[in-house]
Amino acid sequence: MNTNKRIFEILSRSFGTKFFLISLSALFLSACNESSVVGLDVQPVGDLLNVEWKDTTTIFSSTVREDSLHTDASIIVGADALLGTYLDPVFGKTTASVYTQLRLNGNNPIFGTNPLCDSVVLSLTYASDYYGKRERKTQKISVYRLTEALSTSSKYYSNKSLSYNSNDLANGYVFTPQPVTKVAVGGDTLKPHLRVPLENDFGQLILNNQSTGTLSSNTTFQNFINGIYITTDVNSVVPGDGNIMHFKMGDIQSKITIYYHNSNVTNNDSLKYDISLSSVARFSAFEHYNYSTAYPYLQTELTTTGVDTAVFVQSLAGTKVKIEFPHLLHWNDSGKVAINRAELVIKVDTTNSLYQLDTFAAPTRLVVFGITETNGNYAIPDASDPNVFYDGTYNSSTKEYHFNIDRYIQQVLKGVRPNTGLYLVAAGGAVNANRVVLGSGSSQGYQKMKLNITYTKLH
Repeated sequence: MNTNKRIFEILSRSFGTKFFLISLSALFLSACNESSVVGLDVQPVGDLLNVEWKDTTTIFSSTVREDSLHTDASIIVGADALLGTYLDPVFGKTTASVYTQLRLNGNNPIFGTNPLCDSVVLSLTYASDYYGKRERKTQKISVYRLTEALSTSSKYYSNKSLSYNSNDLANGYVFTPQPVTKVAVGGDTLKPHLRVPLENDFGQLILNNQSTGTLSSNTTFQNFINGIYITTDVNSVVPGDGNIMHFKMGDIQSKITIYYHNSNVTNNDSLKYDISLSSVARFSAFEHYNYSTAYPYLQTELTTTGVDTAVFVQSLAGTKVKIEFPHLLHWNDSGKVAINRAELVIKVDTTNSLYQLDTFAAPTRLVVFGITETNGNYAIPDASDPNVFYDGTYNSSTKEYHFNIDRYIQQVLKGVRPNTGLYLVAAGGAVNANRVVLGSGSSQGYQKMKLNITYTKLH
């Protein structure tokens, strides 16, 4: 499952290359001279007379379920995680949860004589971005001790679940997301973070084991406490509300703090010990509840085949779009052609107010992958070539996504690639909760998905 690795490779393209190739494309459109047409360096000058353009290629598009995404700490850059629930009027209920190990900040911590826990707080540092309603409403958060171990040597995917103890250490703590509000703690003003009180018994359990060898190393500690599962209650959010928040799990402020006192003669009060959430095994899990609460049209599209007037892309291993060009090989019927440019144009569907683009934001970038004959996927040649302006960036002014897939189309026509279509997915789908409704190949008017092909007939 290399989806996210491919995405980050695509996102790392240099601006300079893009700017040069954008200028090159503009030059072609205005002048159509030899140097501005892709591939003409290997064609006779006379072939310039045969350059033509078409936008009538038949496109079949359909919405399908995504399988899963690789979401463990080995693949997620910056130790980011998503947490929360929203009830989208189109996509229905979605929940993002976190499974994570804990880490001692040193071996054999000393808590003194008869340490007693006063309180325990789970702190999670906010990133500034969030997903869902702009008006943030309360949610219930739960924290459970894992009864199944995590390992940094294992791969974890977003559809994975681990067993856990049924006792909620947070007791369904209710919070309102505040991703940009600083927090006052003990006279200090700290960057925005969520503070969740946990049961004192959890802190006392750790304090009681200072002399048992359980805290002698992180290996023994993580065998003793496998980790925690952090999630939110989907039933605490009403339809159309909710947020999925972005947290920085590797931040120094993301931690569990045990506040305690002991019976030492001196320095026996207002003590604390931090347990880190960084440099540990961790993964995110996403749940879409089988789209049982989704917009009826989307539910139908996921279970039947037919003519789709809109298609749906959702991050968090939600939905993707299958794009097919069933008659593409007919381009060879009248002789060979050289594909100078093949631009796939995908438009956001703005025809239905229910789609709420202003509230549930569109992905900032989409990615297309080729589909293998066994229904797997691969990076198309246009995406893997640093000298090609591949694109896929959302244009908020035109509400469109454009992809240059010249080489992919040419390879299909040559028989190098099977004509099995493309998958359209949200880039960075493991670390954002965006979604979008798009015009399909069967849409009417402006919303219609198109493949604009500029080509040269070869003699």
